[in-house]
Amino acid sequence: VVDVSGMDFVRASLRLRVPASTPSELGWEASIVVDGTKVARMRAKPGRERLVTDLAGNVSKLSGTHTVGVRLELVAV
Repeated sequence: VVDVSGMDFVRASLRLRVPASTPSELGWEASIVVDGTKVARMRAKPGRERLVTDLAGNVSKLSGTHTVGVRLELVAV
C-alpha cells in the first residue's frame, strides 16, 4: 500500500527475458497495477530480452493510499 497523494507517476525499472522455448504465439507482459487496474504495461516476445528503465503509470488523479504492484503475465502476442 502506497500513499500516492501529490504524485504524478509510479515507476518501475526492470529487465524482462522471455525464453526462446516459449511458444511463438505467447509472450510476457509486465505491468504496473494500481488497485487491480493496469496503469502501464510492456510486452516481450519469445527469445527476446527487454531492458525497461522507466515503466511509468499515471496516478496524478489519485490521492490517498492505494495498492500498487508489478504483475507478470503470460499473454498472447
